[in-house]
Amino acid sequence: MPAARKITQDFSGIGLDALISVALRTRGADLFLREPARKEAWTGLPPANLTYADLDGRAGRLAALLALSRLPERSQALILAPLGAEAVIAMLAALRLGLSPVLLPLSASPGTLQHWLDAAGPCLCITVTRCGDLEPARLLREAASRSFNARLICAFGADVPDGAVPIDAVIGHPGALQAAPVPKSGPDVLSIRLETSHGERQTMREADIFGAAVALAEATGLTSAGRVLSLMMSPSLCALASGPYLSLLSGAEYLPVGLFSLSALWSGIADEKPVTLVAPASIEGALHKAGIIGHESVRNLVLIHCTAPLDLVPAQDHTTRMFDIQSDAQQNFILNPRRRG
Repeated sequence: MPAARKITQDFSGIGLDALISVALRTRGADLFLREPARKEAWTGLPPANLTYADLDGRAGRLAALLALSRLPERSQALILAPLGAEAVIAMLAALRLGLSPVLLPLSASPGTLQHWLDAAGPCLCITVTRCGDLEPARLLREAASRSFNARLICAFGADVPDGAVPIDAVIGHPGALQAAPVPKSGPDVLSIRLETSHGERQTMREADIFGAAVALAEATGLTSAGRVLSLMMSPSLCALASGPYLSLLSGAEYLPVGLFSLSALWSGIADEKPVTLVAPASIEGALHKAGIIGHESVRNLVLIHCTAPLDLVPAQDHTTRMFDIQSDAQQNFILNPRRRG
């Protein structure tokens, strides 16, 4: 079995904003993100399709809204949202202002959210009103009511609670706000931080995430004709690299399924578009049993391992190429192509 490879290339200065700039020049009107038909069932919002120009425009208008907080550069932007359109727009907007995005897990308890908010210093919060049975905007609003740190709370979605700014009502209208100021900080100064419910923390440069996405693109052979279908809700280095960053780098369509649904998964592979499926390693058996692995549309399966070491078995089919990825304690990205059985 091939040994795991650590990705060590340096891609300093390259991140979301650079990828969007390239995409706007070459394929601005092409589709970047397609939301699943079932999104309305667990968010209350209808699915939307975003082109690269749409993503750039929405992030720019959100950055202009966030600039009203007048936070100094390198302040924290706490983001509580599933990995998908809202999280990508929020990250891009924060980075454009020179703020440091801090990605929080949806599973965080009210007490944990309060701790993070108290420890953040002057900050702003970006969230969603509903995700399944969870109400992140309400939880953050209540935590902010017991702290003076949150300068601004913004929420995607309908029925935004009092005390939070409805993002969709603002960023959906071009010209509603003046353009955000250009930050003085260079892209290498900022980092993206991940908090987990278990008290662990990951801090990473965008260049490291981009380097991991480059390695995946080379290994999978993903092109603009393909699709990245991701079942990852919680952000991590591996989930970001194999999801939005991989899509932006390759030009492939990004389809975040969000809450796992077998019907939504099948609809994402039904049109015979070549699919790179990204999923937690823990559901590999379920994907085999459901017939997803080995389906003619699923060309690559990228399994994300949250713990080390990797416990690998040879792939059992000859249609889907399988890859195991993880990040170690030093935030190295490890890619392991699995040998066919």
